[in-house]
Amino acid sequence: MKLTRRGWNNFIIIGVLFFVAIIQLPELLKQRLLPETSSTTQSTAGLVRLLPPEARIAKLVLPDVIFSQQAGNWQSEPAINGDPTVIVSHWSGIAGTKVDADTFARLNDKLTTPRSVEVWLVDQAEPYRLTVYQLPQFWLLQNWAGEWLAITVEPGYLFPAT
Repeated sequence: MKLTRRGWNNFIIIGVLFFVAIIQLPELLKQRLLPETSSTTQSTAGLVRLLPPEARIAKLVLPDVIFSQQAGNWQSEPAINGDPTVIVSHWSGIAGTKVDADTFARLNDKLTTPRSVEVWLVDQAEPYRLTVYQLPQFWLLQNWAGEWLAITVEPGYLFPAT
């Protein structure tokens, strides 16, 4: 049986549709069959987490203070004004607005000296090294996945007075 031009066109169209369906099938099945989990870095509110969702901090190294857990209690070296547990909980729960590449490029000339923060997690051999910039209106932080996020908090929220 010989196909006409119209027959070949229909055959090609059906073949392309079949190919696209085969390519999209695994993703479609994943969306339909697996329940949505909270392990994504971006929530429905558009916030990006600083640390992985299930992360538990074992040690927090700020530029001027080191927080470590001893006998189940958080200690700071040197001692800070306030409860070290509060500062560690601040760092573990940080989520902010994602900063896209264009916005970061526009802010790049306004960025001053960065602060480096090491976050040691339970069951991790190496720490996450986070970069933090303080701008007049907000803080700019690079999270564990290399994404930039912006948060608006007082300086004492992240970096306590010693």
